[in-house]
Amino acid sequence: MKHSSIAFKYPTYRDDSPKSCKRWLDGKRIDDNAEGLWRVHDKLYDLRLFMKNHPGGKDWLEMTKGVDITELFEIHHITDSAEKILPKFYVRDASSPRNYKITFEENGFYKTMKRRLASKLESLDESQVSNSRFYCDFMLTSTILFSVIAARDNNYLIASLAALSLSWLVIITHNFIHQKDNWRMYLMNLSLLNYRDWRVFHVMSHHHYPNSYHDLEISFFEPFLNWMPEKKTKTQIYFYWAVSPIVYASTLFSGFIMRMSSAIFHNQQLFADDLMPLLLPTTMYIFGNINIYVVVKIWLFIVMLSSFFYMLVAINAGHHHREIFHEGDELKSLDFGVYQLAATIDKVEVKNSLFLTLTTFGQHILHHFFPSLDHSLLPQLTEMFYETCQEFENEFREFPWWELIKGQYIQLARTETTKLSN
Repeated sequence: MKHSSIAFKYPTYRDDSPKSCKRWLDGKRIDDNAEGLWRVHDKLYDLRLFMKNHPGGKDWLEMTKGVDITELFEIHHITDSAEKILPKFYVRDASSPRNYKITFEENGFYKTMKRRLASKLESLDESQVSNSRFYCDFMLTSTILFSVIAARDNNYLIASLAALSLSWLVIITHNFIHQKDNWRMYLMNLSLLNYRDWRVFHVMSHHHYPNSYHDLEISFFEPFLNWMPEKKTKTQIYFYWAVSPIVYASTLFSGFIMRMSSAIFHNQQLFADDLMPLLLPTTMYIFGNINIYVVVKIWLFIVMLSSFFYMLVAINAGHHHREIFHEGDELKSLDFGVYQLAATIDKVEVKNSLFLTLTTFGQHILHHFFPSLDHSLLPQLTEMFYETCQEFENEFREFPWWELIKGQYIQLARTETTKLSN
């Protein structure tokens, strides 16, 4: 059977402006047939009493009330311990089918991988996890030091180093946002982005439905960038290519503006940690330079350049290429694992270095399979992953990074759908 969409319904509010994570969740509550509860497959659960005991943190359950959390539940719970607890909160069967066509068959590709990982989970060598934390903390320290020195000396070269450090800090922090609540997840907020929004547009949206109409990391950039294989004029294509650097440099600012707009127009709640972006310029002012004009000027330069560095990596990390699934392309199966393979390509150059993996969204496919695992653990799954791909006749693809960058620009120009091997 051929599949060209991962859902039955076009997302409610997808084309509304301004776009926001709250609006996406509001639309999802309309589309997901969860009846105000938490939906897992075809059953409804009331998890309110479990919120404060949820090992991952109560925020996950608070933000997902009224939506289908099947994908979230499946990929963030590797062992069967959560499945054993879930029946305690069962309310009733859902009255309508799931909106999403994605499958998790017991003998399918993804669930087979998941069982095999569960059997070896306790035997994984976790000695490298401390290195992931070290790199995160080192980038935090570098960002602060370079920023203070840049403000003190009014030095744009040092500010460029601060921008690079901040961009790497954002990317490394992504590793911790997928995990249970921890203090490092808050570091995302130093960049003008917000970890709560990341858990919606990245974890819940992009990771579950990459390159589909349900992927906020696609819709956020429209109409300035459009990777969907849709009808496009040559003028539109040239426009996408021309404005890409501007989009890259403005994304961190745009993320902050969208969050504030959502608070104003969509009643999105704000929290104390929304003030964290002010910590960096405040530190620059106190320890670097009391001239507020210099501090603001250098800080804005750091954020702008950091945004460019960050987006240069993120947009070309492994999801936008002419051979990668985008909405409308045909898949041989909608097994969750097969879908992720079709929508993702790994970079060849970075897989043997933990630092490069953390700072370039490396080990991308395995991360999409098991996002709650620290990136340092993923290399230990490679052999098992290759063997399972071969067993199910699925293709694992790796490209040089330059090929992904070039392919991303070609994808912006793609107007026709295609049939994919995975």
